[in-house]
Amino acid sequence: MEYEDALYSFINIENNNSKSSMNEFKSELVLNYSKNPLFEHLILHIKSYLKQNFSSKEKLKIETLTHFLKDNKFDIKTLKQITKNGIPDKLPCLRSIIWKTLIGYYPINDLTKWKFITLEHFNLYQNLKKYYKNFPNDLTDEEDLKTLSQINKDIPRTRTEIDFFKEKSNFNKKETNYDILRRILFFFSKRNPELNYVQGMNEIVAILYYIFSLDENVYMKPFVESDTFYSFEILIKEIKPVFMMSNINYSQLFITCQIRQVNDILKEAAPDLLNYFKEKNVIMDVFLMRWLIVLFAHEFTMEGSISFWDRLFTQKNKMKFICYISSAILILNKRKLMKMQMEEIVFWAQEFGTIIKNNNIDDIVKTAFDIKAKIKKVPKKSGFLNFFFR
Repeated sequence: MEYEDALYSFINIENNNSKSSMNEFKSELVLNYSKNPLFEHLILHIKSYLKQNFSSKEKLKIETLTHFLKDNKFDIKTLKQITKNGIPDKLPCLRSIIWKTLIGYYPINDLTKWKFITLEHFNLYQNLKKYYKNFPNDLTDEEDLKTLSQINKDIPRTRTEIDFFKEKSNFNKKETNYDILRRILFFFSKRNPELNYVQGMNEIVAILYYIFSLDENVYMKPFVESDTFYSFEILIKEIKPVFMMSNINYSQLFITCQIRQVNDILKEAAPDLLNYFKEKNVIMDVFLMRWLIVLFAHEFTMEGSISFWDRLFTQKNKMKFICYISSAILILNKRKLMKMQMEEIVFWAQEFGTIIKNNNIDDIVKTAFDIKAKIKKVPKKSGFLNFFFR
C-alpha cells in the first residue's frame, strides 16, 4: 500500500475525488471512529504471526497483549510485567505500539484515543514542515545555521553499522532516513529552545525512528516521522536534566549525582572493584557520562539497544535504572577489569559493541535487579542530591 493510500485508509475519508484533494486533507483532522484500522490490522497481523513457530512463552505474552487491545485499554502494571523481559522481535508492530504507550505518547487507559492522537500530531507536524517548506535550504538565522551545523556533524556518525539510515526513505524517495532524522532534530531544537540540540540526541532519536519504521501495519506508515518526533520529545523531556545546556551547572550537577549513585552502588555491591579503580586512577566519569546521557544507545548494537530499551521503558525512574545497569555491567566484568590498566579499562568501556558482545542483555538486567534487591537501598543523600533520587 502506498503512502497516500495508507493515509486515506487510516483517516477513512469518504470523498469521490480523494486523490485530487490530498493536500487539503493533510492540513485537516478528519476523524471517524466507526472503524479503527490501526487495531483491526494489528490484531489480524498478530493472529497470523501466532501461527508461526513461537515458543509457548512468546505466544502467551502476545495473546495477553492482544487481549488488552481488544478491550481498548491497558493495565499499566500488567503491561510492564509482560514486557519487562523483552518483546518478541517477530512482531515489530507490537513493539512500536508498546513503546509509544510506555513512553507516554499514547494514553494507557483508553486505546480509542490513539487514532485521534496520531492524527492530531500528524497535523501539527505537517504545519512544521509547511513552515520550513524548503528545509534546510531556507534557513538564514545565524543560530539556526549553527544548530544545523552541529546536527549535520553528528548525523553521518549515527548508527553506521547498519545501512538503514543511508537508504532512501520509504515515505519520500527523494530523502534518506538520515535526512528525516536531521529534520526531526532541527524541529525539536526550535520547539524546545531551552534544550536546543545536544550531541547524543541523534543516537536516541535514531532508535525510535528505526523501530517505528519497522512497524508492518501499513496504516501507520504515513505517521512514522510525526510519531517519532513527539515520542522523542516526551522521552527527552523525561531525562532533560542531562541535556540542559542552557543551564550547564544544573546539567553537570545532575550527571555528577548519577555518577555518584553508581559509585555508591559499587561501594555496597563490589567494594573490591571500586578500590581497584581508585588504585589505578580510573575516573569513571569518562565513560559513565556517555552511558547515562544516551541510555547506552552508543555502547550497544542496534539489536542490543532495542532489547535493553524494552526493559528500560518499563521503569518509572529510568535514570536510576541506568545507574543499576551501569553497576551490573561493571560487576559482571569485574574479573576481566581487575586485570586491566587504567587506559585499557576506559577503552573497553567506550568501544562500540564490546559490552553487548560479552554480556547478554538478560544477564545484565537480572544482575541489576539482583544488586538492587541485595543492597535494598543505596545510602541516602541529603539536600539537593536527594532531589534527583526521590
